[in-house]
Amino acid sequence: MGILQRVQYLLETEPSAALEECLISILIAIARHSPTCADAIMKCQRLVQTIINRFTSKEQMEISISKIKSVALLRILARSDKENCLDFVKTGIFQKMIWQLYRYTSFDQWVKSGKEACKLSSALLVEQLRLWKVCVQHGYCVSYFADLFPALCIWLNVPAFGKMIENSVLSEYAAIAKEAYLVLGALTRRLPIFYSHMQQLDRGTTEEAENWCWAHVGPMIDSALEWIRLKKIPLLSRLIEWQNEEKLNGDIQDSAVTPLLWLISSIMDMLSAVLEAVIPEDNAELRHGSLPWLPDFVPKIGLEILKNGLMSFSGLVLASHDNSAGSGSFLECLCYLRKINGRETSIASSSCLQGLLRVAWCVDKLILLANNEPRDLFAKYQSFTREEKTLADGILHSSLPELRTLMTSLVESNGSKWRHMKSIETFGRGGPAPGIGVGWGAPGGGFWSKHILSAQVDARLFIYLLDVFPIVSVKDQFTTEGMNSIIQKINSVMGACLLLGPMDSSAVDKLLDFLFQVPTLKYIDFSIRQFLTLKQGYQALERVYEEEDYLLLSDVLASHFKKRWLSAKQKRKSAAGDEHVCRKNPKKGNILLDTIPEEISTSNLASQEPKCLVAEWAHQRLHLPLHWFLSPLSLLCSTSHETLDFLKVAKGGLFFLLGIELMSTSLPAELRTSVRNVPIVWKLHALSATLLSGMDIFEEENSRDLYKALQDVYGQLLDREEKVDAKKLKFKTDIHENYSTFIDNLVEQFAAVSYGDMIFGRQVGVYLHHFVEDPVRLAAWNALSNACALELLPPLEKCIAATCGYLEPVEDDERMLEAYCKSWVSGALDKAASRGSASFTLALHHLSSFIFQTCSGNMLPLRNKLAKSLLRDYSRKKQHESLFVNLLEYQRPDTRSEMPQHSCNVVNRLQILKEACEGNSSLLSEVEKLSSVIIRKQHVGS
Repeated sequence: MGILQRVQYLLETEPSAALEECLISILIAIARHSPTCADAIMKCQRLVQTIINRFTSKEQMEISISKIKSVALLRILARSDKENCLDFVKTGIFQKMIWQLYRYTSFDQWVKSGKEACKLSSALLVEQLRLWKVCVQHGYCVSYFADLFPALCIWLNVPAFGKMIENSVLSEYAAIAKEAYLVLGALTRRLPIFYSHMQQLDRGTTEEAENWCWAHVGPMIDSALEWIRLKKIPLLSRLIEWQNEEKLNGDIQDSAVTPLLWLISSIMDMLSAVLEAVIPEDNAELRHGSLPWLPDFVPKIGLEILKNGLMSFSGLVLASHDNSAGSGSFLECLCYLRKINGRETSIASSSCLQGLLRVAWCVDKLILLANNEPRDLFAKYQSFTREEKTLADGILHSSLPELRTLMTSLVESNGSKWRHMKSIETFGRGGPAPGIGVGWGAPGGGFWSKHILSAQVDARLFIYLLDVFPIVSVKDQFTTEGMNSIIQKINSVMGACLLLGPMDSSAVDKLLDFLFQVPTLKYIDFSIRQFLTLKQGYQALERVYEEEDYLLLSDVLASHFKKRWLSAKQKRKSAAGDEHVCRKNPKKGNILLDTIPEEISTSNLASQEPKCLVAEWAHQRLHLPLHWFLSPLSLLCSTSHETLDFLKVAKGGLFFLLGIELMSTSLPAELRTSVRNVPIVWKLHALSATLLSGMDIFEEENSRDLYKALQDVYGQLLDREEKVDAKKLKFKTDIHENYSTFIDNLVEQFAAVSYGDMIFGRQVGVYLHHFVEDPVRLAAWNALSNACALELLPPLEKCIAATCGYLEPVEDDERMLEAYCKSWVSGALDKAASRGSASFTLALHHLSSFIFQTCSGNMLPLRNKLAKSLLRDYSRKKQHESLFVNLLEYQRPDTRSEMPQHSCNVVNRLQILKEACEGNSSLLSEVEKLSSVIIRKQHVGS
């Protein structure tokens, strides 16, 4: 018997109230885990019906915790699948579970029932309203509004606050009212298109596609506007009239303030949904660029916002100023409240701000669309008041100073709060216990902690402010202060993208739109050119981008990131049919690691109406990993016909990556930006992944220059890490355990198509840097040696990062030293020596330094083994004589100037070779020959 059958059995045995409550809590936890678990509950015979029977069989007027949780369970099941919701509606379960909503109760009766009764009734009504909202979101039960409206009026209208405060039930009332307005917001989103359907409001609706009626909207707006007359609400009126922070801190100590803020937030959500339903989706409904007419409620909402002190007038310069809005504004108060320590108050304040900005933005947009001269709309007024002038000029324009301060605060917040996400991934992307909570047990709380929720609300608020203050504006484009502001905004957008989860894909979509707007790309181009011009050693870009180039970049980058990160994960094909890259040689099979996540090619799913209102965490790519912005380089084309698109994405990615890297360097060193925080190992891997499909990306000179500049920037980062913290480049540990396969394929491409191209060689050569972990360095060297490509590497001075990173410390890994020796003996380094390749310099340095300088103790047997191998090679190949002489005479770069005369060194080294021969007469004779060669060379030189 499974757990669900056991729960059903216990529920059928008339359990106690405490046991019943626990059993339903268990079912709620199971249903919340995943849609699969919710489906299992629905399929369990008689389980749901048993719960419904117990809900209806008890005393009808009695409210218990079990009843409240029963409604919550049905709401979760309805959210998980549209079919479940439809089944509840068709079978009458929905009506049975919300019958209390139909019962009319006067305000006085409800208050007089007592605090405990109000708490229970509030909790039940809240869950029932949430259940109704879920049905409305699925498109069902919209027509129930007409029957439920009379009983809802008590919760929609402004009550007598004195009685509620006296009986301590204000929080309970506010909770019901908030959910009631959230239901209205859901109903508003079922409204038909305003201008196309205003003459068809009386048409019938079907059960499968119910729409709300615009005729119901007017009374709902009137009720909502009563609530935003904040001066009539005792607690909120004090917030508007606040004189100083001490007085405000005293006012918000009341526990009812936060519920009221949530209520105002839900009202703003409903009003903004109404206004958004009026805004045309395209220009088809506009006549000569203007709306045919403007509904009366649009200016009415705007005037009520202004008259009741919700917005500030600090952005206006008017001839006369009255004090009708008090000494402060609700906007200023909310900006302060979001910064105080109380997390829930901060979240509620940010939600209020978001709703208020949405309403103001919609009113401004509709008035602008209605007429090119907004003042004509107010001809019916005898004279223009301050509020009317403000409405004509734009509500948001009236409060620009406060909004600009708020924007600055959010830019700083988003630029730093992304770091909390790093601790959540301590146990991996799914957390230690999937289903319990992402990041469960992480420092500071997991993904569902108030800490993260607060950061997410701020990120959403930041998105709305970007409509008011775009990343790049004309006036701040060419000033130092403006440039700093742009860089900080871009950094903040990057940080906000990391904060948002699967339920916020539309918000991430909008952030990407902002990030890749043409003005932003123009500034990135300006930053790149300025850097390359001012810095020595960099080549300026020759090509000048035109307007169509920026438009193409914008489209390519936005499309790529949305497709890559906002689409659901696809199941991998079988190994036989899996293809990830454009292949030059089909006989070789796949050349990519099919498990490196950045290289998985995905396609957008066909857009379908969602059957589930819950954002499932499985198969999602949000929240984004830290290295998400590297995907244009690491995501490779899957078939040959995608080559052109791949190249466009890769070239755009080079442009974008170089821009954000350079901008991050201009920020203060103590500011840990999300770009800086990505390990250099991921950045170098992304550059390498671009070359796996060949060198097509280098065909355009601009892209070649961008690639080289990016290599140089990453080389500087690598040098900086050497000074701060000599971490290994852990490709095998951080990227993939089979990274050597990636190296083999990269070297194969290098040997096949590069013809010694310096930029390609620099990228391959970075795997020989001493920061690279030993197995990967060994794999890179062996692959180059086997492909006879060691001579194709550029000189060490032209490799990525400083030469000391390749030379120091002296190699002490036995496998690497043996690999150097093997390549030497096999002749793989002959051409490398004549060309001055980095490979020969590395082998010469490490072999000479190990054999003649650093070897001691238990490493002596290895030294002797290497020396013998080199001497035997010398005895068989006289053409290697000059190589061996170089080995004997080699000096480390930091000691060459100190010892111009090194004859004593050579003598000592010859003695070391004699010791390494361990009495072998034939090898000793070779050492004597070498000694003669050295003496003869010295005589010639003198």
